[in-house]
Amino acid sequence: MRSPRGAAAAGRCGAQEHVDLIPGIPDDVAVDCLARVPHASHRALRRVCRGWRSAAAKPAFASARAAAGATEDLVYLLQFGNPSAADDDGAPKDGADAPPPSAPAYGVAVYNVTTGEWRRERGAPPVLPVFAQCAAVGTRVAVLGGWDPRTFEPVADVHVLDAATGAWRRAAPMRSARSFFACAEAGGKIYVAGGHDKHKNALKTAEAYDAGADAWDPLPDMSEERDECDGMATVAGDRFLAVSGYRTARQGGFERDAEWFDPAAREWRRLERVRAPPSAAHVVVRGRVWCIEGSAVMEWMGTRRGWREVGPYPPGLKAGTARAVCVGSGEKVVVTGALDGEGGRHALWVFDVRTKSWTVVRPPPEFAGFVFSVASVRI
Repeated sequence: MRSPRGAAAAGRCGAQEHVDLIPGIPDDVAVDCLARVPHASHRALRRVCRGWRSAAAKPAFASARAAAGATEDLVYLLQFGNPSAADDDGAPKDGADAPPPSAPAYGVAVYNVTTGEWRRERGAPPVLPVFAQCAAVGTRVAVLGGWDPRTFEPVADVHVLDAATGAWRRAAPMRSARSFFACAEAGGKIYVAGGHDKHKNALKTAEAYDAGADAWDPLPDMSEERDECDGMATVAGDRFLAVSGYRTARQGGFERDAEWFDPAAREWRRLERVRAPPSAAHVVVRGRVWCIEGSAVMEWMGTRRGWREVGPYPPGLKAGTARAVCVGSGEKVVVTGALDGEGGRHALWVFDVRTKSWTVVRPPPEFAGFVFSVASVRI
């Protein structure tokens, strides 16, 4: 029979001793300290010990970052390599590091709007489909579809990055291979609609991705085929909008209407005459559809009232090259595009919604290539 002293000793051995996150400091204060570590160092932070890794994975960590004013806005860019970053003989310009011979032509770049830093996203698939698109839900960034770089046929591939941890995983593929489709997050899901198949037939099919369940939901077809349509969320962020596009029989003949998906009724509803000029980039800011077109930033006021100007055009942006994404809670809009008259070099423009002013961001040469798709995450 075990003695009382032996039982007590066994209990002490079985109990797990608490280890302070930072010795001598209460854990809540330690979490507040860890929350102030810049996102660029989070990978290293998680490798220090199990306690730090566990603390960084909890919702309280994100809350502590917000309370400390330490949140950072990251813009993920699916970007082609920039030919102007190297001389004709392949030597890098302006101190740019020469990429290895096996480097992908299409990769993931990250611009930290808060700190102004640029970097390549580590751990990304070694070869991304060309013209793949991205969309973000929470801290997850999904890279979807595009062309197989060997066959130039559309694929259904999906890869998901957890921006908080830097971990990538291969996700459930789309139900249909497609490229040049509308893509955006709305109501906590990522929607895709339209685009074209391997025969270059415009599509009217659509589906929605639940990143938590890693599952796709097939949606009813849109009323029209829509190749090269724009996608965005609107109406308090819970409805997906597919803007413009063209039918198979009208290659390049962009429509001036749109359709939005009503998740309650599981129906598509049409919006007439919502399309701005075909060269415009669309983005939703605080529930309003904006477009960046040849002379100004415009806001859609409804079918009867049309468009109104809300800001100047990005200075030096070449028309027809823009992609746009809303950052944070609608405080800023980030636009990517070509610098007019600079031989294909691209830049970023950051629009302050409050002051209606632009800041031009000239990236390092290795990040100055054409951007096909953008998404934003707040960490």
